[in-house]
Amino acid sequence: MNFKISLAKKTLVFYSIIGLVISCASIYNLIWGVILHETPTYRIGVFSLFGFIVFPVLLISTYLKNKCVIDTDSVHIGKIKYRFSDYDFFITTYQLSFKDRPLFSIFNKDYFDFVIKETGTNNIVFQKDLDIFRKDIELIKRALPPGKIKYR
Repeated sequence: MNFKISLAKKTLVFYSIIGLVISCASIYNLIWGVILHETPTYRIGVFSLFGFIVFPVLLISTYLKNKCVIDTDSVHIGKIKYRFSDYDFFITTYQLSFKDRPLFSIFNKDYFDFVIKETGTNNIVFQKDLDIFRKDIELIKRALPPGKIKYR
């Protein structure tokens, strides 16, 4: 069994929508503003000229950094492997006030953290905000083995 999920799904969706607009505008600015000189170019910068290259690279790197693969004996996050026998896994719930909430999930009241601790020493080796949809949290709960995930 192999379950794959991105720990920053909402961020990827939000930036994909913005990235599409920036990519189209940067291609327009590069071709018609700089190369053909048909429209005025007000700014020459990374996002105004090469946003169609920079933004997809940022999206791909964000996805690869936040990719979580749950196997039968371990969890892979990025390039690091956390075995079920060596680590305890927690999903913690907390609430944020309205002014502290992120822009792309401003109406959510409950937020979740994914915490990985060493079994013997209780040192936190990984802590990440779960920036995913509520149905994906249920999928993570079902993908992890029944005694290995704890809730707080």
